[in-house]
Amino acid sequence: MTVSEPPGRRLREVLAHEARALTAPAADRPAPPVVLLARARRAFAIAGLVSLALAEHALPARDAHALGVRLTDAACAVLDSAVGPELITAYRADLGRGEAGYLAQLAELHLAFHAQAGDTVIDDAMVTLSASLCDLLDALTANERAIPEQRGAARAVAGHARELWALYGGDAGGW
Repeated sequence: MTVSEPPGRRLREVLAHEARALTAPAADRPAPPVVLLARARRAFAIAGLVSLALAEHALPARDAHALGVRLTDAACAVLDSAVGPELITAYRADLGRGEAGYLAQLAELHLAFHAQAGDTVIDDAMVTLSASLCDLLDALTANERAIPEQRGAARAVAGHARELWALYGGDAGGW
C-alpha cells in the first residue's frame, strides 16, 4: 500500500497509513511547513479519535486513553491558529464525510473481535503514529524555511506527541 492508497479495513492499517502520510512529498517535492503542520494536526485528530474510542470501550479501562484525548485536543487547538481554517478543512479527520465515525467503528470492531488480553496491536500502531509525529515536529522546529509562528507551533505540540508516544508504550513502560 502506498501513501496515496486508501487505508485498509483494520485500525492498525489506518494508523500506519497516517504515519506514512505525515512526511509524504507533495507533487514529488518536500511539503511546505504549513502543510506538514496540517498533516500533524490531522494525525493528532486521528489519535484523539482512537483514544476516545479506547477510553469509552476498552476493557480494562485505562486512564491513559482519556489523557490521550486531552493531549490531542490541546495539540489541535494550538495548531489551529498556525494552520488556518482552509488547511484544517483540507486535512482534518472529516466528520462530514463520516471518517470519524469510520475510525470509531474500526476501533470498536478491533476491541470487540480482535483484541485479546495483552494484545498490543493498537498500542503499537499508536506508538508508530506518535513517533512519526515526534520526528515531523522536531524537523519542523529546526526547519529554517518555516516562519517563526510555524516553528513555535511545532515546538509547542512536540511535547504532546512525546507524551502520547509514552502513554501508548513508546517508552516500553506506558502501561
